[in-house]
Amino acid sequence: MHIFVGSQNPVKINAVTIAASETWPTAIVEGFDVPSGIDEQPIGDKMTRQGALNRAHAALHDGAAQFDLEKGAVALGVGLEGGVMEFGDEMWSTVWVAVVDTQGVTAEANGARFKVPEVVAEKIRAGEEMGPLVSKITGESDVRKKQGFIGVLTDGFVDRTEEYSGIAKMALGVWYGRNWQQTLEHTQQE
Repeated sequence: MHIFVGSQNPVKINAVTIAASETWPTAIVEGFDVPSGIDEQPIGDKMTRQGALNRAHAALHDGAAQFDLEKGAVALGVGLEGGVMEFGDEMWSTVWVAVVDTQGVTAEANGARFKVPEVVAEKIRAGEEMGPLVSKITGESDVRKKQGFIGVLTDGFVDRTEEYSGIAKMALGVWYGRNWQQTLEHTQQE
């Protein structure tokens, strides 16, 4: 099993590794620096979801090109994309994870929604990106590759790897169970 992650951010690679480890303990998880094809600061679920899908497809493409996979080997591309969305007059964080396989089967999951404090939301609305903005506010470099905004917001109670791993596990699980309907129909016929 090869799992190609559409990022070289250690948080995203570790989140996917954790998510896959129980079912595929020997999986090879490799990150690839691929473009999201969307704005640096995704706004809205539609754009954030598209970024995850773009990353998953690009990672699978680049991973398949780099690794000489045996015929029939299982390979997945995984894209993780964090963004924000407006909910009434509030801004909320949103995360999308997409999984694609070599047969073109896609599975997705969304979650990790939390209200973005207004002091940060107003700066994002003015055009700033969450990661660099939070780094500037906290004085800590590259927060998005460490605990993320959720780690800052929760004072370390939850970090970005935890935040992303649950959503990644959900998307991987939806892919893993992709044949549930055929299995159910087969069981009912017996």
